[in-house]
Amino acid sequence: MRLFIAIDIPGHARLQLEALQDSSLEVRWTSPDTMHLTLRFIGDVSETSTRKQLKEALSTVKEPAFDMTIKGLGYFPPRLQPKIIWAGIKENSALMELQEAVEQACRTVGFEPDTRSYTPHITLGRVNGISKREVNAFFNQHKKLRIPDIPVNDFILYESKLTSEGAEHTPLEHFRLAED
Repeated sequence: MRLFIAIDIPGHARLQLEALQDSSLEVRWTSPDTMHLTLRFIGDVSETSTRKQLKEALSTVKEPAFDMTIKGLGYFPPRLQPKIIWAGIKENSALMELQEAVEQACRTVGFEPDTRSYTPHITLGRVNGISKREVNAFFNQHKKLRIPDIPVNDFILYESKLTSEGAEHTPLEHFRLAED
């Protein structure tokens, strides 16, 4: 079972992100139904006991609910030929604290820490051969992207199945954030 932990993106924000998807570009765009903000990718987990321990550890995360703003576009890998186009998140200390709490919960179960620094983003699409120049032109066209006031009241443990049409995400467990 392939697992990850994420924040779901509400419908109004998904619609605005979907509106950016330009069918004239050679990009395999992410389905709006699967748009999310990953807090921690875990990968393959085979043991039922490990999944149960992970759910228990995640249930101890007691960070407060908050709002976030989607702002700007970027791509991975930076400074090289783009492979992934993403929408960024405006700097947000509450988000970073939640991500660190989720990371700590994963470590208590025995998952190795992620060695990459956390860059909060929502994957919009995978590049299929367009040039960096075309990607930058797309960014210039949408440089004022800003979607404010996105409520974050919970996070979700997902299962991800890879198919020929792309990944299918199934929520396994929701974890509520603390109310003020």
